[in-house]
Amino acid sequence: MKPATDMKNDTSKRILDIAEELLLTRGFNAFSYQHISSALGVRNAAIHYHYPKKTDLGVALIQRYRRRFQRFVEAQGGLTPAQQLERYFTLTDAYFEHDQQICPSGILTTEYQTLPEEMQQQANAFVDEMRDWAVRIAACGREDGSMRYAGTPQAMGVLMLAALQGGLQLARTDQTVLLTLKEQIRALLGLTSPLP
Repeated sequence: MKPATDMKNDTSKRILDIAEELLLTRGFNAFSYQHISSALGVRNAAIHYHYPKKTDLGVALIQRYRRRFQRFVEAQGGLTPAQQLERYFTLTDAYFEHDQQICPSGILTTEYQTLPEEMQQQANAFVDEMRDWAVRIAACGREDGSMRYAGTPQAMGVLMLAALQGGLQLARTDQTVLLTLKEQIRALLGLTSPLP
């Protein structure tokens, strides 16, 4: 038999898992605790026990994304800038291939004006981290000579992030968009083909 703390953590994790699926397919404002409790087969009170307010759940979700993204970035540390770019593309593809989801930062920025302030603060930090990683890829690629492009690394990083986020939305109606965007980003960076 599992200790009570393990069961509490398991339930909390399951709530976050279901909330994440709902966020990425519907958006934060389009799901309620009823959706989660129905999926878990429990009462709404069980959800409120772990996350008293929906804002608490939203903050926990964004913090989870931030931890996950940090681990992802750290795992790319030994790769070349071009290889890191390809991993960035792979991350985007993974969201689309999973029920045509939009990445969390895309959802959060789309709903930003309607999110509680605590969630906005976490969303800002998350988007900053994603943008900073894209900027580092562009800056390191320019420094090592593997990427050649007009403009600044900051502008190129923002362009890559915005293009891929927007691409996930457009790909819901035209699945070729992501492939086209990836090819164009490579061309803008002076890269000819995908790297392993």
